[in-house]
Amino acid sequence: MTFILSPEIIDDIIFSMENQDQILSFDALEGICVDMDEIDDDYETTIDDQRYYDLPEWTSAQGFRVMEQFTTRVHNPLLREALLNALGQRKGVFRRYKEVLKTAPTVEREWYRFKDQQMKAAVYEWYNELRMIWGLEKIGFEDETDPQLLQEDFIFQIEKHDALNRELLQNFIRKTEETSDDGDKIISFDDFDEKAALEAGRLLGYASFFNADVCAAAGRQYGTAQNHAAYITAYNENGLCGLCSVIAFPFNESFCIPFLRVLPEYRGLGLGKALLQRACVYSAPLAATLLFADFCTPSHFITELERNGFKRMGLLYVKDLSIEE
Repeated sequence: MTFILSPEIIDDIIFSMENQDQILSFDALEGICVDMDEIDDDYETTIDDQRYYDLPEWTSAQGFRVMEQFTTRVHNPLLREALLNALGQRKGVFRRYKEVLKTAPTVEREWYRFKDQQMKAAVYEWYNELRMIWGLEKIGFEDETDPQLLQEDFIFQIEKHDALNRELLQNFIRKTEETSDDGDKIISFDDFDEKAALEAGRLLGYASFFNADVCAAAGRQYGTAQNHAAYITAYNENGLCGLCSVIAFPFNESFCIPFLRVLPEYRGLGLGKALLQRACVYSAPLAATLLFADFCTPSHFITELERNGFKRMGLLYVKDLSIEE
């Protein structure tokens, strides 16, 4: 007996696959999963074609492999290490794994979405095997999982340099920067004269950051539209999660990204990629080129720069904003 694999049937089968307490099968006549031990004679009517089908196999070993696969997709080193430690436990692996995920709600939601897609793939494989028996063509399965950002979890904003709370900014830098001799220092005209500040803008040393004063200096010197300098920010219910600074570089018609950071607990979700792309969109109408000059960027992010059209020029990565993509 053939049947159509509807979304409701898929959900019922996936729910039943994880049921380790009952022996369940799929009833093609009723379109539901049933406990074979509870079927009475009246319910099990005689039909010519096969009515009951064994469900797709889903063992604890398969569930463990899915956890291993997901863990390799987690780029956040601290979270990935904690998940690997959970997988290395002899007892309570599944419980420990879920407990670690609860510490990172955004990743936890991505995990359940990933697991659901893996189980859907198993259901489609099982269904296509039945279709071959029925003499029908296979149907395709589109994997909807994305190892990147669940963007609905964040609110992105464009904020002017002088509008962002300085204390909030300093706390964010403190949480995202590694310890260094420079600490959380923000380059400002409180410490430098105009010439020194422009030189700092050229060099962009470790942990350098630009405020409105530095932007104004470059504007006076080169006539660049410094009033467009801004922060591209990402917030969720816990506050500021990611930030990308966009300033006018001390060359005419050029913008620069001296600082792009994401809080450790939100790394590996594609948030940095989303901030970079929004910075490109923001800068395109205002400048001819965009320079990426955050020298503390992790090496894996260089690939993301190249994917977004940045080309290496000396110590900087430069994107020609006049080229339409």
